[in-house]
Amino acid sequence: MTDAHRFVHAVWTPAGPGPHPTLFALHGHGAHCQDLAPLAPLLADGQLQVICPQAEFPLEGAPYSYAPMYTWMQRGANDRPLEGELERVSNALSEFITAASERYHADSTRTALMGFSQGGFLAYRLALSEPQRWQGAAMLSTWLSDDAADDVHPDAADLPLLVQHGTNDPLVGIDRGRTSRDRLQSMRMNLDYREYPMQHEIGRQALHDLSAWLSERLLNEAD
Repeated sequence: MTDAHRFVHAVWTPAGPGPHPTLFALHGHGAHCQDLAPLAPLLADGQLQVICPQAEFPLEGAPYSYAPMYTWMQRGANDRPLEGELERVSNALSEFITAASERYHADSTRTALMGFSQGGFLAYRLALSEPQRWQGAAMLSTWLSDDAADDVHPDAADLPLLVQHGTNDPLVGIDRGRTSRDRLQSMRMNLDYREYPMQHEIGRQALHDLSAWLSERLLNEAD
Protein backbone atom coordinates (compact mmCIF):
# COMPACT_ATOMS: atom_id res chain seq x y z
CA MET A 1 0.00 0.00 0.00
CA THR A 2 1.12 3.55 -0.60
CA ASP A 3 1.36 5.92 2.35
CA ALA A 4 -1.81 7.65 1.16
CA HIS A 5 -3.82 4.46 1.51
CA ARG A 6 -2.24 2.80 4.55
CA PHE A 7 -5.14 3.17 6.99
CA VAL A 8 -4.59 2.31 10.63
CA HIS A 9 -6.79 -0.73 11.14
CA ALA A 10 -7.87 -3.50 13.49
CA VAL A 11 -8.13 -7.14 12.39
CA TRP A 12 -9.88 -10.15 13.89
CA THR A 13 -8.84 -13.38 12.18
CA PRO A 14 -10.49 -16.73 12.99
CA ALA A 15 -8.48 -19.85 13.67
CA GLY A 16 -7.22 -21.91 10.76
CA PRO A 17 -5.48 -21.12 7.51
CA GLY A 18 -6.89 -18.69 4.96
CA PRO A 19 -8.35 -17.68 2.72
CA HIS A 20 -10.97 -16.46 5.21
CA PRO A 21 -14.52 -15.23 4.65
CA THR A 22 -14.06 -11.55 5.39
CA LEU A 23 -16.07 -8.53 6.47
CA PHE A 24 -14.77 -4.98 6.01
CA ALA A 25 -16.42 -2.77 8.66
CA LEU A 26 -16.41 1.05 8.50
CA HIS A 27 -16.97 2.94 11.76
CA GLY A 28 -18.95 6.15 12.14
CA HIS A 29 -18.03 9.78 12.75
CA GLY A 30 -16.37 10.27 16.12
CA ALA A 31 -15.24 6.65 16.51
CA HIS A 32 -12.07 4.67 15.71
CA CYS A 33 -10.90 1.34 14.27
CA GLN A 34 -11.60 -0.54 17.52
CA ASP A 35 -15.20 0.63 17.69
CA LEU A 36 -16.70 -2.21 15.61
CA ALA A 37 -13.94 -4.78 16.22
CA PRO A 38 -15.61 -6.22 19.37
CA LEU A 39 -18.49 -7.40 17.16
CA ALA A 40 -16.21 -9.88 15.37
CA PRO A 41 -16.63 -12.85 17.76
CA LEU A 42 -20.39 -12.20 17.86
CA LEU A 43 -20.92 -12.28 14.09
CA ALA A 44 -21.43 -15.64 12.38
CA ASP A 45 -20.13 -17.48 15.46
CA GLY A 46 -16.75 -15.79 15.10
CA GLN A 47 -16.04 -17.49 11.78
CA LEU A 48 -15.48 -14.29 9.83
CA GLN A 49 -12.29 -12.31 9.48
CA VAL A 50 -13.21 -8.72 10.31
CA ILE A 51 -11.04 -5.83 9.11
CA CYS A 52 -11.80 -2.36 10.48
CA PRO A 53 -9.97 0.60 8.90
CA GLN A 54 -9.75 3.86 10.82
CA ALA A 55 -10.75 7.23 9.43
CA GLU A 56 -7.98 9.71 8.65
CA PHE A 57 -8.91 12.89 10.49
CA PRO A 58 -8.75 13.17 14.32
CA LEU A 59 -11.37 15.10 16.26
CA GLU A 60 -10.96 16.82 19.58
CA GLY A 61 -12.27 14.62 22.36
CA ALA A 62 -15.55 15.27 24.06
CA PRO A 63 -15.38 16.40 27.71
CA TYR A 64 -14.28 13.53 29.99
CA SER A 65 -13.74 11.25 27.00
CA TYR A 66 -10.43 9.42 26.72
CA ALA A 67 -11.24 7.49 23.56
CA PRO A 68 -9.74 8.75 20.29
CA MET A 69 -12.24 10.02 17.75
CA TYR A 70 -11.89 10.28 13.98
CA THR A 71 -13.93 11.34 10.97
CA TRP A 72 -13.65 10.10 7.41
CA MET A 73 -13.90 13.32 5.45
CA GLN A 74 -12.11 16.65 5.69
CA ARG A 75 -14.52 19.52 6.24
CA GLY A 76 -14.52 23.16 5.23
CA ALA A 77 -15.54 26.31 7.05
CA ASN A 78 -19.25 25.45 6.78
CA ASP A 79 -18.58 22.05 8.43
CA ARG A 80 -19.54 20.26 5.24
CA PRO A 81 -17.19 17.82 3.48
CA LEU A 82 -14.88 19.46 0.99
CA GLU A 83 -15.82 19.05 -2.65
CA GLY A 84 -14.66 15.68 -3.96
CA GLU A 85 -14.05 14.19 -0.49
CA LEU A 86 -16.52 11.32 -0.91
CA GLU A 87 -14.82 10.26 -4.13
CA ARG A 88 -11.33 10.68 -2.67
CA VAL A 89 -12.04 8.67 0.49
CA SER A 90 -13.96 6.00 -1.44
CA ASN A 91 -11.03 5.54 -3.82
CA ALA A 92 -8.56 5.36 -0.94
CA LEU A 93 -10.68 2.77 0.84
CA SER A 94 -11.05 0.74 -2.34
CA GLU A 95 -7.27 0.59 -2.67
CA PHE A 96 -6.91 -0.29 1.02
CA ILE A 97 -9.43 -3.10 0.68
CA THR A 98 -7.53 -4.57 -2.27
CA ALA A 99 -4.22 -4.46 -0.40
CA ALA A 100 -5.65 -5.69 2.91
CA SER A 101 -7.45 -8.57 1.17
CA GLU A 102 -4.10 -9.78 -0.17
CA ARG A 103 -2.24 -9.20 3.07
CA TYR A 104 -4.76 -11.01 5.27
CA HIS A 105 -5.71 -13.75 2.78
CA ALA A 106 -9.33 -12.77 2.39
CA ASP A 107 -11.52 -15.07 0.32
CA SER A 108 -12.52 -12.90 -2.63
CA THR A 109 -15.58 -15.09 -3.24
CA ARG A 110 -16.81 -14.55 0.34
CA THR A 111 -16.28 -10.89 1.20
CA ALA A 112 -18.84 -8.42 2.52
CA LEU A 113 -18.96 -4.76 3.47
CA MET A 114 -20.56 -3.08 6.48
CA GLY A 115 -20.80 0.56 7.52
CA PHE A 116 -22.30 2.31 10.53
CA SER A 117 -23.54 5.92 10.29
CA GLN A 118 -20.88 7.92 8.38
CA GLY A 119 -19.21 4.59 7.60
CA GLY A 120 -22.48 3.45 6.05
CA PHE A 121 -22.60 6.64 3.98
CA LEU A 122 -19.25 5.49 2.52
CA ALA A 123 -20.32 1.86 2.30
CA TYR A 124 -23.21 2.81 0.03
CA ARG A 125 -20.76 4.41 -2.39
CA LEU A 126 -18.34 1.45 -2.32
CA ALA A 127 -21.09 -1.15 -2.62
CA LEU A 128 -23.09 0.42 -5.42
CA SER A 129 -20.11 1.47 -7.53
CA GLU A 130 -18.17 -1.81 -7.14
CA PRO A 131 -20.83 -4.49 -6.50
CA GLN A 132 -18.72 -7.26 -8.05
CA ARG A 133 -16.36 -7.14 -5.05
CA TRP A 134 -18.99 -8.12 -2.50
CA GLN A 135 -21.34 -10.94 -1.61
CA GLY A 136 -23.38 -8.45 0.37
CA ALA A 137 -23.30 -5.00 1.96
CA ALA A 138 -24.92 -3.92 5.23
CA MET A 139 -25.70 -0.27 5.96
CA LEU A 140 -26.56 0.54 9.57
CA SER A 141 -28.11 3.76 10.92
CA THR A 142 -27.14 5.74 7.84
CA TRP A 143 -28.42 7.29 4.62
CA LEU A 144 -27.98 7.04 0.86
CA SER A 145 -26.32 10.14 -0.61
CA ASP A 146 -27.12 11.63 -4.00
CA ASP A 147 -23.51 10.97 -5.07
CA ALA A 148 -23.78 7.28 -4.25
CA ALA A 149 -27.16 6.98 -5.97
CA ASP A 150 -25.75 8.63 -9.08
CA ASP A 151 -22.72 6.32 -9.32
CA VAL A 152 -24.36 2.90 -9.56
CA HIS A 153 -22.77 0.03 -11.48
CA PRO A 154 -25.16 -1.90 -13.77
CA ASP A 155 -24.62 -5.06 -11.70
CA ALA A 156 -25.56 -3.37 -8.41
CA ALA A 157 -29.16 -4.59 -8.63
CA ASP A 158 -27.92 -8.14 -8.00
CA LEU A 159 -26.03 -7.25 -4.80
CA PRO A 160 -27.83 -8.19 -1.55
CA LEU A 161 -28.21 -5.11 0.66
CA LEU A 162 -29.19 -5.10 4.33
CA VAL A 163 -30.33 -1.77 5.75
CA GLN A 164 -31.02 -1.46 9.49
CA HIS A 165 -32.28 1.66 11.25
CA GLY A 166 -33.57 2.60 14.69
CA THR A 167 -36.99 4.22 14.87
CA ASN A 168 -35.75 6.38 17.76
CA ASP A 169 -32.43 7.41 16.21
CA PRO A 170 -31.75 11.03 17.32
CA LEU A 171 -28.71 11.52 15.06
CA VAL A 172 -29.80 10.05 11.73
CA GLY A 173 -33.56 10.22 11.88
CA ILE A 174 -35.70 7.33 10.76
CA ASP A 175 -37.11 9.53 7.97
CA ARG A 176 -33.66 9.51 6.33
CA GLY A 177 -33.54 5.74 6.57
CA ARG A 178 -36.99 5.41 5.04
CA THR A 179 -36.16 7.87 2.27
CA SER A 180 -33.07 5.77 1.47
CA ARG A 181 -35.24 2.64 1.49
CA ASP A 182 -37.74 4.17 -0.91
CA ARG A 183 -34.99 5.32 -3.24
CA LEU A 184 -33.30 1.90 -3.27
CA GLN A 185 -36.63 0.23 -3.97
CA SER A 186 -37.26 2.61 -6.88
CA MET A 187 -33.81 1.62 -8.20
CA ARG A 188 -34.90 -2.05 -7.95
CA MET A 189 -32.08 -3.02 -5.61
CA ASN A 190 -31.96 -6.38 -3.84
CA LEU A 191 -32.96 -4.83 -0.51
CA ASP A 192 -33.67 -6.24 2.93
CA TYR A 193 -34.83 -3.26 5.02
CA ARG A 194 -35.42 -3.58 8.78
CA GLU A 195 -36.42 -1.17 11.54
CA TYR A 196 -35.88 -1.62 15.28
CA PRO A 197 -37.04 0.21 18.43
CA MET A 198 -33.52 1.53 19.15
CA GLN A 199 -31.50 4.74 18.94
CA HIS A 200 -28.20 5.36 17.07
CA GLU A 201 -26.78 1.94 17.88
CA ILE A 202 -26.63 -1.74 16.98
CA GLY A 203 -29.16 -3.29 19.31
CA ARG A 204 -29.40 -6.95 20.31
CA GLN A 205 -32.01 -7.93 17.72
CA ALA A 206 -30.27 -5.93 15.01
CA LEU A 207 -27.00 -7.69 15.83
CA HIS A 208 -28.70 -11.10 15.73
CA ASP A 209 -30.24 -10.34 12.33
CA LEU A 210 -26.96 -8.96 10.98
CA SER A 211 -25.10 -12.08 12.10
CA ALA A 212 -27.63 -14.38 10.43
CA TRP A 213 -27.58 -12.33 7.24
CA LEU A 214 -23.77 -12.42 7.05
CA SER A 215 -23.67 -16.14 7.80
CA GLU A 216 -26.06 -16.84 4.94
CA ARG A 217 -23.90 -14.95 2.47
CA LEU A 218 -20.38 -15.73 3.62
CA LEU A 219 -20.37 -19.15 5.24
CA ASN A 220 -21.94 -21.18 2.47
CA GLU A 221 -19.51 -22.95 0.16
CA ALA A 222 -18.45 -20.77 -2.73
CA ASP A 223 -19.88 -21.73 -6.08
